[in-house]
Amino acid sequence: MEIAVLGWGSLIWCPGGLRIKTKWHSDGPRLPIEFARISGDGRLTLVIQPGAEDQPAYWALSEFDDLRDARRNLRERESSASEDIHWLTAEGQPVADIPAMVRESVRGWLALRTQVNAAIWTGLTTNWQEKRGREFTPEDAVRYLKELESERDRAAISFNRAQEYVKNAPSLTQTRVRRAMQQEGWKDTTLSKVLFED
Repeated sequence: MEIAVLGWGSLIWCPGGLRIKTKWHSDGPRLPIEFARISGDGRLTLVIQPGAEDQPAYWALSEFDDLRDARRNLRERESSASEDIHWLTAEGQPVADIPAMVRESVRGWLALRTQVNAAIWTGLTTNWQEKRGREFTPEDAVRYLKELESERDRAAISFNRAQEYVKNAPSLTQTRVRRAMQQEGWKDTTLSKVLFED
């Protein structure tokens, strides 16, 4: 059995332990994919989002010829639950609760790929309500990214100010923290002599 692994996010550029025997093809089924899920580390990730614009999924052939083994391999790569790994056979047999438009798109794609007998993919959905307290919108996703950018800038400003304060302390002020940071590579600033009496 030839099994296509469908992907659209980090699976493409960072397959990790995913075992595939071909490179990624760009002519997979068109699916409603959007940056609509916030991961545990705050990244926005691509998921199937009903109502989003259709995007081409990528696909590669799994090294496994058994659906259970291929699904387990994808589940382990994604660190997800078994029910999050969706699949469909060329005969149209799904086991997961797959949205109708996704099922039809994958079924139509499989019908054109006589060498492929089944497709598997990660069926995670949006968690916007849980993370943001409201329904997903692209506008709120942009707002979220701008908030992250602002926090990054604030963090950089805070870091720079903290570093400046430690490095600019008078040279005779050699606390344990300052010495530890010197060992980390922070160099003390030489303050101008005009600041001090002889």
